[in-house]
Amino acid sequence: MPTRDLTKLSADILDVLVIGGGAHGATIAYHVSKAGYRTALVEKNDFCGATSASSLKILHGGLRYLQHLNIKRMRHSITARREMMGLAPYLVQPLACMMPLYGKGLRGKRVMQAALFLNDCIGWDRNDDLPPAIHLPRGHIVSEKQCRQIIPDIESEDLHGAGVWYDALAVDTERLILEYILGSIDHGAMAVNYAEAKAVAKGDDDLYQVTIQDRLNNETHQLKSRFIVNASGPWLEQSIQASKKKDTKQRWALALNIVSRKKIFTEYAVALEGHGKYEDKDAIIKRGKRLYFFVPWRGHTMIGTEYRESIADPDDLEVKREMIQNMVEEVNAIYPSAQLTYEDISFFHAGLLPMRSQSEENTIQMEKNSTFFSPEIPGFSRVLSVKGVKYTTAPHIAHEILKVIQKQIQPESGTVTAKKSPGIATQWNPVQLQCKGLLERKYGRRAVHILSFMENEEDSDIWIDEASSLLKAEVKYLLSEEMACKLADIVLRRTGLGTAEYPGRRVLEKLVNYMGGMLAWNEARKEQEIEDVLRRYAPLVLQES
Repeated sequence: MPTRDLTKLSADILDVLVIGGGAHGATIAYHVSKAGYRTALVEKNDFCGATSASSLKILHGGLRYLQHLNIKRMRHSITARREMMGLAPYLVQPLACMMPLYGKGLRGKRVMQAALFLNDCIGWDRNDDLPPAIHLPRGHIVSEKQCRQIIPDIESEDLHGAGVWYDALAVDTERLILEYILGSIDHGAMAVNYAEAKAVAKGDDDLYQVTIQDRLNNETHQLKSRFIVNASGPWLEQSIQASKKKDTKQRWALALNIVSRKKIFTEYAVALEGHGKYEDKDAIIKRGKRLYFFVPWRGHTMIGTEYRESIADPDDLEVKREMIQNMVEEVNAIYPSAQLTYEDISFFHAGLLPMRSQSEENTIQMEKNSTFFSPEIPGFSRVLSVKGVKYTTAPHIAHEILKVIQKQIQPESGTVTAKKSPGIATQWNPVQLQCKGLLERKYGRRAVHILSFMENEEDSDIWIDEASSLLKAEVKYLLSEEMACKLADIVLRRTGLGTAEYPGRRVLEKLVNYMGGMLAWNEARKEQEIEDVLRRYAPLVLQES
């Protein structure tokens, strides 16, 4: 049973300490622990609470990398995507992507036919060992008429149809990362959220000593580890002193996606060219404009991505109304039929990603590849810092880091077989059977643990809020076995309750009252928990259910 236990964590000598509980930290902890290393992961806030929670939810196979002729990077994307899909198939589904085709040049049918053929050939093994229900079909070309049916009122001059390819849609990116963390725990690792790495020092015993502050009770603990991997994202240069490379300063861009209540497109993720000019300086085949994706997701439409340089401290990241309004106007310029308004925006995703440069025309060049490095400090060769770029390729970086670790230190126990879940009754009562399908769609194989919390519940008293499909047993499970500590952890990172739209004050009050009864929160604490959740929706126009 996963628990927040920094005292136990500090009592052991670790092989590998991973700092950061986003996509890269989680996948690294999973693969390192699976290889037999005594592993721990610490995260200063909640797991998957920053940039990794703010992607466009597409696990892509790298079709766009063909314009860079970067086949190696495509393979990394394809194999990493397959790993993520196989780890939690209940959290992913095939996503048909469509891009209109114009003329006979780079935007034309013949170029796209060649690209789709190469994409399928390079991804020949994309469905290996995956359940048939989530297999990704081959790409193809559709006619001008079919294109118009999917994208009404599209610009018609010289339209020749559309290219269609298939990626995977992550229904819940936060739970996908949590599956990696829980999987690492199954392989013997320990993980603690709200635990901040404050400093690292080299000890006389050839171990690194790391000072960890428990941000829930302000206690300080000392951990010892043979190897450290710093995967703290935009906190990379400030989380531990030994992560810094000399004379370097990473630049960061705020990446913004918006979520609309309007279902602009329902069957396809549609890629449309942006209104302004854009030059990808690394591309061999240059399109001249940035693509914006309109992604159908949980009854909403995600749209992105917009970038602008950010010099703010990552702890103070703020999205202002003007930024969202500008993106709404860009969407309407790209596709006027959307008729999007600010009031249509129900949520947004914002995170910091490493950027390379910015031109005089304000065109931002993003970093293209995730990397890792050791600091230029004597004695710290067994400290790696990760500069992560893409959510999808995090498993590839994890495999590469594991190779580096294996060259420097060896685990004592060898490869670890994942712990089997304790025996749980499979003869469910009527109340459990009523909820079994719902829970399996949300939690996969972990649903049986939640069902076990329902053994003594009456049919009339199982819900916190039935309209939101939120069960009391869910919350009990999330508090006891998934380290949920705050209201926001459950609303934004465990259940998906509030990740597409504000769930409403009524639901928040029901949930906080139930949690407060279990955690002995007073009225002031409960109100503070609600206010913390509400801040995540600023500056949107909230609609009460």
